[in-house]
Amino acid sequence: MASESSDRRVMIAVLLTSTLLTMLGIAGVLLGTYDLQSSPLPEDLQDLAPLKLQFLEAQATNPYRRPMAAANIVVSALVLIGSFMLSWRRKLAQWWIRQAVTAKLIWIVAYTATMVHHLKLVFPSLPAPSPSGATLNELISNVVLGSIISAALHVAAAWRVSRPDIRAFIKESSKS
Repeated sequence: MASESSDRRVMIAVLLTSTLLTMLGIAGVLLGTYDLQSSPLPEDLQDLAPLKLQFLEAQATNPYRRPMAAANIVVSALVLIGSFMLSWRRKLAQWWIRQAVTAKLIWIVAYTATMVHHLKLVFPSLPAPSPSGATLNELISNVVLGSIISAALHVAAAWRVSRPDIRAFIKESSKS
C-alpha cells in the first residue's frame, strides 16, 4: 500500500514536471517564431505607456533578434523533446533534459546580455528618457527579472527530473 502511494506521487510528479517542460518548450518555440517575423511596430501603439513603447521599440530594433530567435526555437524544441521523453519514460530522458535545460540557460544568459547591451546603446535615441536615467534602469530590470524567472522555472524542472525517485520510476517502467 505504501509503495502504491509512493508510485502515485512519483507519477504525479513526472506528469507535472513533464507538463511544465512542455509549456516552457512551447512558449520558447512560439516566442522564437514570433521574433523571427521581424516586423516593424504598428502605428497604433502610441497609446501605450512610454516605458512599454520604448521597450517594444528596443526589442524590434535589436540586431540580435533574429539569430537569438532561431536559437530559442532550437533550444526550446530540445526542452520539448525532453518533456516527451519523460512522459514516455525513456531511459535517456533525464540526461536529455539536463542537456536541454543547460542549453536553454546558456541561451537565457546570451539573450539577456544582448538585450541589455542593445538597450544601453539605443536608449538615448528612444523618446522621452527621464533625466535621472531611471527609465533605462527599469527597462534593464524588466529584462533581467524576466530572465531570472525563466531560468528559475527551467532549473526547478531539471532539478525535479534529476531526483532519484524519478530515476527509479523510469528504470522500473522501462523494464516491463
